[in-house]
Amino acid sequence: MNKKVNDRDSKKVFYFFLGCILLSLIIIGATFAYFVASTSDGNTVYGGTYTTSFSLSVTKVTSIDMAYGLVPMKNKEAPHAAEQKCKDDYGNAGCQIYKITVSTDSTDPIFVDGYLVLTNKDGVQTRFTRVYPNEVVDEETGDKTTIFKANYTKEDFDDVSFNENDVIKDGQFSNEQNSVENMNHTDNYNCLLAENEEVGGSNDSIDIYVMVWVYDNGLNQDYMQGLSLAYTGLAVFNTAQGNEIKATFD
Repeated sequence: MNKKVNDRDSKKVFYFFLGCILLSLIIIGATFAYFVASTSDGNTVYGGTYTTSFSLSVTKVTSIDMAYGLVPMKNKEAPHAAEQKCKDDYGNAGCQIYKITVSTDSTDPIFVDGYLVLTNKDGVQTRFTRVYPNEVVDEETGDKTTIFKANYTKEDFDDVSFNENDVIKDGQFSNEQNSVENMNHTDNYNCLLAENEEVGGSNDSIDIYVMVWVYDNGLNQDYMQGLSLAYTGLAVFNTAQGNEIKATFD
């Protein structure tokens, strides 16, 4: 009799732990599916003989007040806006800057390509460009602060040899056949943010900064005032081995 009771108790304990394990797998799977990857093996990358973690995060760098939405901006104003951390000359929000961090614990280098897909509200056009943090020192106080710079200047737009489409993208697929599932340089040039970036080895993470703004197309855009959420973004990074990770932001 005692043996049967013990057997029943043992089975209850076994099924309890089995239920806990299954619940944990469901929760982890849901988390990874949302934040990490479309690959079937979650956030694990297989390359050669190693297995390593591969993760992505997006954080907003700018803290400018968005009470009235973004003020539309022309492309040639992007370098100045980056240096101003997205404040225009009247203190309004002209853009937003995000930090995208790609991390891995691989002891071997992994080469990744990054894309930015922007989904806009009706009638809104957006643009993005890559920017780079620069530390500047106040000559009077000696205080240090970080600004951002584009790798081009406002004057470059007056140069006939300057192709702004190489550095400023609209984050839209070039045709209806394109999708997040088949990102590539040729078909998704308008979404391309970074090429052949190296992470892993001695550098376990890389930070890529991108600035997003509402494009001033020269037409009446008063209806946009108050659009605190004019767009949503999707950052997608692929490895040379074909694995993918992605994260959403607004």
